[in-house]
Amino acid sequence: MLCVVLLGAAPFAVVNAAPGASYGHDFIRAGKAWPDEAPVARRVDVDPTTRPESAALQRQRLDELEMQQGPYAPGLTEPLADLGRSLSRSGDIVGAARAYNRALHVLRVNEGLYSDNQLPLIRELFSVHRSLGDWRALDARYDYYFRLLGGAGRQPDARAAAEYFRWQREALRRGLDASDHRRLVQLYESNEQLLTAARDTLPAEQRWPLVDSQLRNLYMIQAQARPDAFSSRSDSALGFGFRQEPVQELDVYEQRLVTLQRLAEGRGTELLVEFIAAQDVRDEALRARAWLALADWRHWNGAQGDALQDYRAVAAHLQATGQRTLLDEWFGSPVELPDNGAFLRDPGEGGVLVSARFSINERGVARDVETEAYDEGDKGFAMRLYRGLLRTRFRPRLEDGAPIASTGVERTYRYLDPEAIRRFRSP
Repeated sequence: MLCVVLLGAAPFAVVNAAPGASYGHDFIRAGKAWPDEAPVARRVDVDPTTRPESAALQRQRLDELEMQQGPYAPGLTEPLADLGRSLSRSGDIVGAARAYNRALHVLRVNEGLYSDNQLPLIRELFSVHRSLGDWRALDARYDYYFRLLGGAGRQPDARAAAEYFRWQREALRRGLDASDHRRLVQLYESNEQLLTAARDTLPAEQRWPLVDSQLRNLYMIQAQARPDAFSSRSDSALGFGFRQEPVQELDVYEQRLVTLQRLAEGRGTELLVEFIAAQDVRDEALRARAWLALADWRHWNGAQGDALQDYRAVAAHLQATGQRTLLDEWFGSPVELPDNGAFLRDPGEGGVLVSARFSINERGVARDVETEAYDEGDKGFAMRLYRGLLRTRFRPRLEDGAPIASTGVERTYRYLDPEAIRRFRSP
């Protein structure tokens, strides 16, 4: 039976506190996903045509080749990789990991620790580790991958580097470290270093993945470090558990993080304004996407006046350049912010489903929020969703280029906080 849990209007002072909620961390709209930011743990697609004896035949040929040429023969690398693929398709992920690792070892013996020929094998191992849920092994593999990309003084490919940075954000959300400060600071500074190098060397289309990545990093910095988080309260929107202690007792990474947070809003704005104004941005859809990201960033950070002006400008730009599809996609209905998956911790189907009904005013603020639980035992999640929606910033719906209110909005959300789920559902 549906159980109406909460009903009320959002107090203006609460919902306009800056920055907004870390949408995607504790709850997300059902069916919503950002695969570029948080890929689903890969499910093994077992191929029924791959019979056990085919892997056995591959092993037999490998044994014969090893007898003829030795255990580290260069010719073993590809057959071992093929064996890994066969084992993966048949569902033997542990066996696949062994085969891939041995292929890597043979390759390193013959070509050295920093051979570029390792890159395809390492990318295949990403999927293997993800299938196994072996996040620490995946973390170590990504670090090695990034070292290879930047070997011999080279600048890594922008998209490959952006994928490495994406993983670093996922590692932060998965809580792989006892303290997140070091990883987050190093992520920001590595991304910034590549952006500086790319400014005069890469065209706009190749710079954008690095710009977009750094913006997501800044969202995390804004949510995790608040100006007073270390002196009077622990107020991390991500819940990473900062200690309440005097600023002078912070370690070097904590101090750097506090400094970055103070500069984060301005840096994000500068980054996007610079990209939008760049003369080599010839793709008007890309320019519009960056402009929308700027408006969303300003809105999430509480600069609603500037954001609303930008939304109008983006809509006018799309209208003038004939991009009606994007106009409808971006402004046809209110959108929870940030709309990039920077905080998404569960891209799968987990969590508790809770429905909500509310209105969004022309400034992107939720009003008259009602949350409903389908089970009496899920009341706690509905209450938490209610509070979260009051703190969520929405990109408002636009009509004829002007922001308008949306009434009777009905949506279903997945509440994701595993600790809350365990607490509410423990016997």
